[in-house]
Amino acid sequence: MISFLSGKIFDLDIGKCNILTNCWIGYEVNINDLTYSKILLWDEIDLHIYHNITENSQSLYGFLDKQDKLLFLEFTKVSWVWWRSALNLLDLGSSNIFDALKREDTIFFSQAKWIWKKMAEKVILELKDKDFIKLNLVNIESKLDTCVIREVDKQIKSSLVNMWYDSCKIDDLLRELPKEIEEMGEILQYVIKNIR
Repeated sequence: MISFLSGKIFDLDIGKCNILTNCWIGYEVNINDLTYSKILLWDEIDLHIYHNITENSQSLYGFLDKQDKLLFLEFTKVSWVWWRSALNLLDLGSSNIFDALKREDTIFFSQAKWIWKKMAEKVILELKDKDFIKLNLVNIESKLDTCVIREVDKQIKSSLVNMWYDSCKIDDLLRELPKEIEEMGEILQYVIKNIR
């Protein structure tokens, strides 16, 4: 079973990512639209993998963090939710999903592609009391905010290092970043303006 892949992105399309590993083996991995938008400018990638094996086929599903993989698996356990629907649900964002489960917000889940109201109700009913969901509701906002900030920091640092800015100085500025600056463009401007 494949559980993790690391390598170069040699082909990327909406819904699919082809990864070339150090062993010169290429893997086609199914991804959601949110992951696609995050990795659009990346050359290399690390993905947590769910390897689905049936009598007729094998499929790989990739996730940037383990939590998304576990959430995907919980979604696929709900009747009527197949793998594509589960990936579409993940497009709503982990922190938003946990919050919506807490509020039992069917309208929120209905925003995902191919998820109708009855399916959204079923997702909430079957997932809201699961231990995995309950554990993640504890301090979930602060934990997920940190993950998002790290991802944005990684992209900004990569861009600025390619422009020959000093890596250590970039790290220092990102650590001291004022809380009101949240957008990627604003962060980039702030770092370029203040770097010495």
